[in-house]
Amino acid sequence: MITSDSTEEARIGILKKYWGHQSFRPLQEEIVASVIAGVDTVALLPTGGGKSVCFQVPAMLRAGVCIVVSPLIALMRDQVDQLRKKGIKAIAINATLTKREIDIALDNAVFGDTKFLYLSPERLLSEIVQVRLRKMKVSLIAVDEAHCISEWGHEFRPAYRQIATLRELLPEVPIIALTATATNIVLNDIVQQLELRKPKIFTNSFARDNLIYVVQNENFKLNRICTIARKMQGSGIVYVSTRRDTMRYAQLLRANNIRAVAYHGGMDYKARSEAQDLWIKDQAQVVVATNAFGMGIDKPNVRFVIHLQLPPTVEGYFQEAGRAGRDGKLSYAVALVQPIDVADMRERVLSAIPTEQDISLAYKSLANHYQIATGITNGQAYPFDISTFAKKWGLSASKMAGALKFLEWAEYINLSEAVFTPSKIFSPMAAKDLYSFIIGNPRFEKLLHLIMRSYEGLFDYPIPISENNLSTKLGVAPDDVKGMLTQLAEFRVLRYELQSELPLLQFNGQRVHSDALTIDKTRLASQRRRILGGLDYMEQYAKNDFLCRSRNLLKYFGEFDTKACGKCDVCLIQRKIGLTNKKFETILAILQSKQNESDRISALQTFLPNEISAVERWIKENGV
Repeated sequence: MITSDSTEEARIGILKKYWGHQSFRPLQEEIVASVIAGVDTVALLPTGGGKSVCFQVPAMLRAGVCIVVSPLIALMRDQVDQLRKKGIKAIAINATLTKREIDIALDNAVFGDTKFLYLSPERLLSEIVQVRLRKMKVSLIAVDEAHCISEWGHEFRPAYRQIATLRELLPEVPIIALTATATNIVLNDIVQQLELRKPKIFTNSFARDNLIYVVQNENFKLNRICTIARKMQGSGIVYVSTRRDTMRYAQLLRANNIRAVAYHGGMDYKARSEAQDLWIKDQAQVVVATNAFGMGIDKPNVRFVIHLQLPPTVEGYFQEAGRAGRDGKLSYAVALVQPIDVADMRERVLSAIPTEQDISLAYKSLANHYQIATGITNGQAYPFDISTFAKKWGLSASKMAGALKFLEWAEYINLSEAVFTPSKIFSPMAAKDLYSFIIGNPRFEKLLHLIMRSYEGLFDYPIPISENNLSTKLGVAPDDVKGMLTQLAEFRVLRYELQSELPLLQFNGQRVHSDALTIDKTRLASQRRRILGGLDYMEQYAKNDFLCRSRNLLKYFGEFDTKACGKCDVCLIQRKIGLTNKKFETILAILQSKQNESDRISALQTFLPNEISAVERWIKENGV
């Protein structure tokens, strides 16, 4: 068992042995030393800054299990797979596992030599997990994507608010909170909500000197993508807003001899994996994707990220653009937008902001969709396809998406990201009744006997099965097995859930009548203001042609004392007309000052008329 060792030699030794690096990146070593010393720590590192190493290395040097709280099932799976490839024992518990699988995983963490136990925040709160946590030797608690704990953050998850209960269960265990995108308000909220004790806070500048930001008003977007792809040596990502556009642009790029693949959340697991692998192995130069792509992927040679439509939040854009240039080499974040794109983005975001009636209707429709009666407590996680759901109930998919988000905020439901879940079966019958059914229905005899021999727990909880394995053993086609299972479900002999790659939806507590929903109007109004505030900032970013792109983004994250990058499209234009960022801001301050007209005219005498008129035009266009 590895024991605590805080020496620099030990830290570097672990880094070399398991990660193959000879030295830490900036701030990593200081963060690792703080965690090993048992100090509560906050690490704010930009995308690609190597956050996982900051808790994984100290966990390897501290005796016991490291609890990692993460909101994304796909990210948990990716990190667990990476750790296992390094020979490190890691497991993940999430909504896709059965009760029996969770029992086994927790037993391994209590009695085995598991080093990392990954949990979703919702699972962390379950009684079965909390009972076992008391029995574990826990060395460290790592809270990944910690901005989710703050209502001021862009991806607020209510269950994150309950993570502080770990302080009661494990009062002496240090906590490290990690995030890539957090404003000062969010950072302070993280410290408060997690009840961190005298934490050390490490923040690295969000500035990326090797990343050049560009916004172009482009009518012929395909031509521009092709030009950039041919000019750049390395990989690229093209972000689009719809699944249809991923397929369309990937096909158009291939027609122009650009090796491209499409990726979106609606593709099946195999197709997504194949597309991702082709791109990671450089067999495809470009991946055209929705924002479902990129989380947990650390590909170093991404030379360009192109957005054909801007995301509605600065955090979302910064995270996606930041996937370029992780190797430190010159790279580009290019937004190809037209005025109509900005208008479409606003309309799209506004259409997704729900009313109280939308929220009530969404909840009622969900309960009817899954046939959950009022007063019933049902903790089952259901595969959820919002398009099918909205179409069935005659609802707007975008409006329902906003309503579901609010129901999450209000803790009525949990909704995970899309994840592969195997087919599951469960028998509501007693074993003797099932045998009686077999006697009277001999055509199902072989299948049911095979299921009972092959799978334990059939009468206790839903168990995962493989139709392909059953078909091989029975010597029949997989579709025939699915057909028989479907018939058994119609006879109510079995409950049969087909495998799915959809998000999982779960009701919290008792289902209440839709008229009895508690809808916090203040919170609803507050969320609307925050959504619109992020949207306004992105609109300003797209329209701005006077403030350095990098400085513009950095100001959002509270970095005001920064220099112009000198390389973005704005800086290059200003260089041509001789209007520097400093000169622009000086003129802007004078024009917006409360001094009288004559004093303003006097203060502006040192500037050229075309410089003053340029700033005045900017004020008018941006409504400042």
